[in-house]
Amino acid sequence: MHNRFLTAVLCAAFGVAGQAAAQQVQPLNVSGPGPQLIDESGSEPVDAAAAAAPVDLGQKNAAAPAATSAPGPRSGHVVAGMSLPAPLAGVRTARAAAQRATLRSVAPLPAAGPVERAVFAREPVRVQLQVGRERLITLPSDALLHVPDDMEAVARLESIGGTIYATALVPFTAIRIVAELVDSGQQIPIDLVAANTTKPDGELQVAVMEPPTVPNPMAVGTGAASQGSTPAADPVADMVQLTRHAARQLYAPRRLANGTPGVSQVAVDLEPVPGLLRGVNVVAQPLGQWKSGNLFVTAVRITNLSRFALELPLESVRGRWISATAQHGRIGAAGTDTDTTALYLVCDRSFAACL
Repeated sequence: MHNRFLTAVLCAAFGVAGQAAAQQVQPLNVSGPGPQLIDESGSEPVDAAAAAAPVDLGQKNAAAPAATSAPGPRSGHVVAGMSLPAPLAGVRTARAAAQRATLRSVAPLPAAGPVERAVFAREPVRVQLQVGRERLITLPSDALLHVPDDMEAVARLESIGGTIYATALVPFTAIRIVAELVDSGQQIPIDLVAANTTKPDGELQVAVMEPPTVPNPMAVGTGAASQGSTPAADPVADMVQLTRHAARQLYAPRRLANGTPGVSQVAVDLEPVPGLLRGVNVVAQPLGQWKSGNLFVTAVRITNLSRFALELPLESVRGRWISATAQHGRIGAAGTDTDTTALYLVCDRSFAACL
């Protein structure tokens, strides 16, 4: 009886204590900060530890406008999908500004006109200069310049390695200088003209037309002549060799623009030929003519005058030609560095007779 009473008392005591303990248990709130991190106003603390918190990667929407988030001690700049604290964002902004301050703009390349080519036969080579802009005049070899005494007052001229560097100081009309080639003694008269123009002038390459080849007469009284032998005849070039010879005179390096056995230079009218290429807006001007046997080849400069690139219609060349060959089958629009090429026309008569 005593034991039953003691057991009932103990059960009652433990039941009351368990109920009191159950009433003291509070649910754990894992969504908010701990009680020790909340101040009396219920906002986040403003201590230095919170400001130095690690960067929030992906917790905030980088695409959201800055006005949607209330400013706070941990607010910062949004960069590439992550939120940077304000101190770190300020350092990055200052560093980027310092880098921009040290960069320098790159100067644009100076504009250069297309390369021009001229063939010297007898007429002086005319060179157009722009005041204050240097122009290069390339000769077949090193040359000595013969200039007027007062040339330094209007232009600055230098001859280095077969190239004349010409700069006009003031506008002037035609002034003649003479370039004397060192290796051959050939003298090339050059007429310089300067004006205040804005069109850039490119390099001018000058080729020299070789004199006609004259076969040596048979020596009289020699042993070969007394024996009745005849001198060996010069070889005759075909139309392919003639075309290659003409192309070398215009495009090959100066040291390779040599003559071809059996090929001689003949005179040709250098005036432009209207309508040489039907259906296209170009200027056709003969540059030189060569002969071997009964074949003639004429090099004609073709310059595009239209705003569009074009294919050269060789089947539309006016005249009666055995062959027509273009140095470049396609030329660029007018004003570009590819708007000019050469056309080689082969005929069994002279150029004027085959038109």
